[in-house]
Amino acid sequence: MEVKMQIKKIKSIDSLSFAFPTESGLYAITGENGSGKSTLISCAATLFFNIPMKDYFGKPEDACISFSLGETNRKWECINGVWRKTSSIDKMQINGFYEGSIAFGNRFKDNNFSTIKKLESVSNKNLYKADEFVITNLGLILHNDSSYYENLFVLSKGAAEKLKLLGVHHFYLTDTGEYISQIRMSTGENLLISILYSLKIIYNKRITHNDFKPCIIFLDEIELALHSSALRRLILFLKQISNELNMAVFFSTHSLELIREIKPQNIYYLQKNVDHTISITNPCYPAFATRNLYGDDGYGNDVVILVEDDFAKLIVDKVLYENDLLKNIRLKVLPTGGWTNTIALAYDITSSHLLNKGTKLFVVLDKDIEKEVPCFIKSHKEYSGISIDYLPIKSLEKYLKYNLFVRVDNNLYNYYDTYLFQRRPINTIINDYKKENKKDDSDGKILMGYIINELKSMRKDREDLVDITVKYLMKDQKENIQQLIKYLSEKIAN
Repeated sequence: MEVKMQIKKIKSIDSLSFAFPTESGLYAITGENGSGKSTLISCAATLFFNIPMKDYFGKPEDACISFSLGETNRKWECINGVWRKTSSIDKMQINGFYEGSIAFGNRFKDNNFSTIKKLESVSNKNLYKADEFVITNLGLILHNDSSYYENLFVLSKGAAEKLKLLGVHHFYLTDTGEYISQIRMSTGENLLISILYSLKIIYNKRITHNDFKPCIIFLDEIELALHSSALRRLILFLKQISNELNMAVFFSTHSLELIREIKPQNIYYLQKNVDHTISITNPCYPAFATRNLYGDDGYGNDVVILVEDDFAKLIVDKVLYENDLLKNIRLKVLPTGGWTNTIALAYDITSSHLLNKGTKLFVVLDKDIEKEVPCFIKSHKEYSGISIDYLPIKSLEKYLKYNLFVRVDNNLYNYYDTYLFQRRPINTIINDYKKENKKDDSDGKILMGYIINELKSMRKDREDLVDITVKYLMKDQKENIQQLIKYLSEKIAN
């Protein structure tokens, strides 16, 4: 299920459609400065917040932000300088919240000087112990110490109402006996308290009341407020709780550390084109999104090989390691997501001199698009100097389509049933595909959709499929693998 959003005439976005998956997991929306990601995530926040639209988006005539989920919908429109909200008769059933490191979120409901003065006058008689969920996880994420915020308190609801406060306010009792309000805490503390408190509300709905509504959380550039070690622990925490509570967590981010922890299928890369339209690349690999060409230690490589996807990367990695081709060299294989992306990234790298002097760059694409590349290069003359080679194996989608449907490989069927599809045999999935699919599927992507859906029902994903398929290929495609070994040996040696 997806929440579909349409943006029209908002800030730098003239028109853009975006579909937010509601399946559990971490997702990233990334892109260069000015690509529109901040506007996109701000618009998405209106799914949960009745914000002062004029203050955040101005009064552009005929501007619109609309959402749909199943048969329900919700819309914001600016007509004659006035923003109006309309909804379908049936209410949209969805949970979630938004927090940003700078812009807005739950914790900004009362952020003003008058509120600060009110909070300074609060008596400790109106404070009670904060929820253990917030205390424990705040300490673990920020300081790797679950008891660090043992003296964290919350202002009672009655006291907050008397002070005419809209939000929930926490206080921290210092060793000197001073109560520090949440507003006066560090940006990281303030941000995380708000996120954890909102998560606790969702936790209660999910666990106590069995609320099975789709749930989405939007977090905007939170890395600006957190140290890298705290960000790493937050990512691990959100990975765990997103699966536990079946919720989707969307980050708007530039952080390489954060992007690295997210599957390429869950990364959306926004790019503003010369005609001011915005294109979205998904799946998107971290190397393409961040232009990260170096190892974790910051050093460069002797050889960088650009390939299309995780399938190609795993094949190349296995060939390199199992045939001992990496003696005394530093080599990195980077999946970039699609052959046109791979060529474009190779051009960026060479034209911008992003590699260290002496580093070799290879572009290795899937065999099945070999005939398409010359035409593409001809229409993009700037890429004419890029040397391109090809894997002796087709893309994963086309390989599966051919061996599971066009020419049945019984050994592959048995291999999948033994090691992967133990709930429903692969033959049942293929028969469903044969009966239900009436569209052209020459590239095998529709069949792949059927297979991925079955994997998700078993709490597995594409990575499991890729791993098992590569293991089978290493046994079954010995002739093609030998060609690849020879190719890589010659390239590395020259």
